[in-house]
Amino acid sequence: MTRKTALTDSTQTDSTPTDSSARWRDAPPIASTGQRRTSAQAESGVGVASPPTAVPPVTARSEGQDGSLAVDPDAAADQQPRGIFARLATIRNSSWLASAALHLIALIILALLTYRLGGTERGLLIEGAWSGPESTTRLESITITEATSENQNESQELPVEVEALVVSDHLANASIVAPEQATAIDEKSLVGSLTGGAALASEQVVFIGGGGMSARTPEGRKKYGDRYGATAASEAAVENALRWLANHQRHDGSWSFDLRLAPCEGRCRHGRKENDDTPTPSTAATGLALLAFLGAGYTSETGPYQDVVQRGLYYLRSTAAESQFGYDWQQGGSMYGQGIALMAISEALGMTKHDERYDSDLYHYANLGTRFTVIAQHQNGSWGYTPGSPGDTTLTGWQILSLIGARKAGIQTRSDTFSRAKAFLMSVREEPEYQFGYRSPKAEKTTTAIALALLMYLGQTPGYTPFDDAVHKLAEDGPTLTNVYHDYYATMALHHFRHRDWETWNDQLRDHLVRSQATEGHEAGSWHFQDQWGDVGGRVYTTAMCALILEVYYRFLPLYEQPPEFPL
Repeated sequence: MTRKTALTDSTQTDSTPTDSSARWRDAPPIASTGQRRTSAQAESGVGVASPPTAVPPVTARSEGQDGSLAVDPDAAADQQPRGIFARLATIRNSSWLASAALHLIALIILALLTYRLGGTERGLLIEGAWSGPESTTRLESITITEATSENQNESQELPVEVEALVVSDHLANASIVAPEQATAIDEKSLVGSLTGGAALASEQVVFIGGGGMSARTPEGRKKYGDRYGATAASEAAVENALRWLANHQRHDGSWSFDLRLAPCEGRCRHGRKENDDTPTPSTAATGLALLAFLGAGYTSETGPYQDVVQRGLYYLRSTAAESQFGYDWQQGGSMYGQGIALMAISEALGMTKHDERYDSDLYHYANLGTRFTVIAQHQNGSWGYTPGSPGDTTLTGWQILSLIGARKAGIQTRSDTFSRAKAFLMSVREEPEYQFGYRSPKAEKTTTAIALALLMYLGQTPGYTPFDDAVHKLAEDGPTLTNVYHDYYATMALHHFRHRDWETWNDQLRDHLVRSQATEGHEAGSWHFQDQWGDVGGRVYTTAMCALILEVYYRFLPLYEQPPEFPL
């Protein structure tokens, strides 16, 4: 039986009315013609006439101090009850007992109205509520379900109600406690992990301990830059890149891959490949530029680029297309714009957190943007150029990182989103090695680097031999020095893995980027390398990606080596 009780502070009901006349009514006087007989006469049967005598009124009776009935002392001795049974046999005392019984029944009814009776499969449940004027305690019933083989893996997947206290209608802080999942998913939709016999991918993501952004501070940049391989020259290159990006922000707060437009107006070369119909939404360019500022620790509240970041975030909020599925940043049918914009919004949300309080405006956009991305996932676990279409490794990579960033910032996601994404990655694996393709198991260098980095975020830990061998090969092959898409993901993978050849990799790539950064004219502070993706995204894309590579030391703490002095 599950029983929950509470004290009840209710007004005591007095079962003894204060009005004695209402309680004890006067008996009608005996007629004057009536006669009284002595006991001797009664025994002999002889009737002797006597003067008529009135019976003393009942109101002459009173209650003693101990609550018992007091007998009128003036009454005749033969009229007073001689014992308890004789007293109980009197009509007046019988009416008192009836009154007491009625009051007792009334008290029981009042008590039943005070308590609410309910039942569960385990028995009777009694709940009470404290009704005192100074109490605010609220008691609730709790039903504990025993763990079974069917539900023991669902502990991290239970839906939780969220209460958000919005302090302002604009850019305000809200107290938000984010649950780990918003929507309950049927067990049949869960896909198990396909690597190393690990647990469900959805559970692995929950328990990843590193990858936090707490080192994005001046102190963190110095400490972890020194620890993992930054130099004064590489930090200067980051600042020069951010200055170039700030100078190329458009009047509405956005960035464009096409540098023929204002404010550059063609003064920088390699804006983007001409006569190319590949979608290049400004939401993707804006999100990518913002990620570079955020990676250096600069937000709308801290650092020398507060206005730049604020205007960029405002542009993303203003261009979010509201739909029945959430906020859409595709801007022309490209999920690249959705993933990169959501990633920037999510990181800004996480970085502006103060004592468990978030910017309610950013939370709103991150929450509805996450909902759109989750719904846009194809049934095979990938993301394509349009919502719901089958996708590829590169597009899927941006969506996974954006959703993980949103989840770390406290946004709700479906329980099977990450496990399905992991299943897609494993479907393009060229077995038996951990080499990955674009849309099929035909391995490519760039898609392999992307998949290895993503698998770490999805719960694949070092120590599984096939996976470790693939990371070793990544380090042995070295950076491409021109394909920054490959070098960005490969650098993240080696950083999170804390690979033994990290210093060799880092020294080669870091020093190359420092040497190749433009130093003259309007292009000063930027990069451009001619390759498959660099020609499409142009100088804005390449500059932002190179800045992110040089921020790797402190942008994310290693997933599997989290320093204790910098919690998530």
